[in-house]
Amino acid sequence: IMRLRLLPLMLATCLSLMAAVYHFSAKTSVLQLSAVWIVNQSEANLLVFKAQVPTYAMPLDIEALRLNFPKLKDATKRHSGPHRGRLDQMMLSYVPVFSTTQWMLHSPSGRRFTIAEVQAVAKSTIRPGVPVPNVAHFVLPFGDTQLQFHHMVSLLSCLHVMKPHRLMLWYAPGRLPTGQWWDRVRKNLTDAEWDERIVMVQRPVPKSVYSVPVHGREHQSDVMRLEAVLIFGGVYLDIDVLVLKPLDPLRKFGFTIGREVSYGLCNGIFMSAPSATFLAMWHTAYQVFDDNAWGDHSVKLPHSMQLAFPDLCHVEEDSLDRPNWTSEEVVWIYGIGQQHRWDWRRKNYAVHLYGKFNNENLSSVRSLNSMYGEMCRYILFGSS
Repeated sequence: IMRLRLLPLMLATCLSLMAAVYHFSAKTSVLQLSAVWIVNQSEANLLVFKAQVPTYAMPLDIEALRLNFPKLKDATKRHSGPHRGRLDQMMLSYVPVFSTTQWMLHSPSGRRFTIAEVQAVAKSTIRPGVPVPNVAHFVLPFGDTQLQFHHMVSLLSCLHVMKPHRLMLWYAPGRLPTGQWWDRVRKNLTDAEWDERIVMVQRPVPKSVYSVPVHGREHQSDVMRLEAVLIFGGVYLDIDVLVLKPLDPLRKFGFTIGREVSYGLCNGIFMSAPSATFLAMWHTAYQVFDDNAWGDHSVKLPHSMQLAFPDLCHVEEDSLDRPNWTSEEVVWIYGIGQQHRWDWRRKNYAVHLYGKFNNENLSSVRSLNSMYGEMCRYILFGSS
């Protein structure tokens, strides 16, 4: 019996030694961290990769990622900026690589969770024909920790309309949310709900992804959201998104995203099964990320990927990201008396606000004669 119990340890040791030998003999970089997605350029060493994936990591479709990799590189090429001439030298991993070792998950009261525990809760909400967990993710602002009025409305719309089993709030070290609007969010839940449904996740703000630097805060948030949903699955929402209808009808697709403009999809709202192939490929495309390009990897690239892999990505044309940020449409959201231009009650699961606000509050929003005012009243008071 003891020998049988030692077999897994012996096998893991042998595989680790094999990996080390291969690393030095082939001069190939193999990431050796306990809580990391690990990739190896050698097909023969795939067993080593599988052995070292952490036990809490839901399985990737390795074969699909390998077979799709050439087509993914073609789709990524036009969005690789200064890396385009070196794409074949830089874009090597067909499996996403990132560390989770510094992620700290806890309840608002400080009760700690393991990644595996939260994954198990998310997985419990999956059922046949509905692969996306009923879990929501927000990346909180890295700068000013005081939430604004529209942040509160966004969080409450998610809690009360989507009704996620868990609401995961990702924040940078030392940047827990504060202020009166954060307190208002808290007051909308009982003590038991607050400590049960809310999961705070502290993680370092990524300064690089693969071998390329990431300096822009929006780009750092882009990386964080991909990694959050890859591990746990669920719905990602920017903190200026208002949820207007339950999202359950969209959870039947393995990956869903909304169209923002004709040439781009919007990563401000998307939902995915854990370890979905489309989402995994999107992350691996960051091997040729250009920090100086505003929307290439976050907007234009997923559009190109969807054209290349239509079976892996469901697109909502109007219901998630329209009206959009263009001068023609954004006035439908904020223009006084312009709300008749777009029927949000019938068309939208959610609306992306695109960050144009005028310091509204609970008093001023009661008489705000705009689509934004109507939506806020619907969420806060139950009537537009």
